[in-house]
Amino acid sequence: MEPTSIQQVLAGMARTRSMAVAADSHHFIVLSLLNQWMKEVAAPNVTGVLLDFGCGGQPYRDLFLPHISSYLGADVAPAAGVALDILITPGQPLALPTASVDTLLSSQVLEHVPNPHAYLAECRRLLQPSGKLIITVPMQWRHHEEPYDFLRFTRYGLEHLLQSNGFKILDLRPCGGALALLGQLLCNILSTRGVRSKLLYRLINRSALWLDRRYPDYGDTINWNCIATLQEKEPK
Repeated sequence: MEPTSIQQVLAGMARTRSMAVAADSHHFIVLSLLNQWMKEVAAPNVTGVLLDFGCGGQPYRDLFLPHISSYLGADVAPAAGVALDILITPGQPLALPTASVDTLLSSQVLEHVPNPHAYLAECRRLLQPSGKLIITVPMQWRHHEEPYDFLRFTRYGLEHLLQSNGFKILDLRPCGGALALLGQLLCNILSTRGVRSKLLYRLINRSALWLDRRYPDYGDTINWNCIATLQEKEPK
């Protein structure tokens, strides 16, 4: 029987639950770059109550816990081995008061949302005025969690989407350049075709990341990583 809802697609799915990633993993390029940004850029910006809005396997929970007062994991269905604090009902607001969240984490979620404006409006409602939105979105990635995979984002598309929904961008940067992207694409293709050679993946991963540092080109990237806050209201 065909799945009839995103809850059925995601319920019990094995998701990444740790920031630890082996150098011979076919996801090493994207995860090593994303994890580095989370540690160096995102972590210093988290405070207070943190809502992981589309938390998946909650891989960044342990990273952020020392910086916050509480962590709330919310998703449309629990991943394997993960307990949710809030179960999301698609199209409905979360059962949280307005301006009750200091930090909102949205990592690799927005591409799965059919109405990103409604999602960001809910992010705006939940954040307190000085709160931070930490958001990462793909620019180039193969289909996943099908058929609930709707969007990809350019830098300017993400900027426009955030600004038109009341956010001010504080930091926006690519997650790797074109050569890191090529290495990740190659690993994805090989993995899909059943290649399991750890030596081959390690060689591709290390070479692609070295070339990406040596010859940076950000006209293409895997992800966009962003920190934003609420726009100040104009005085009446």
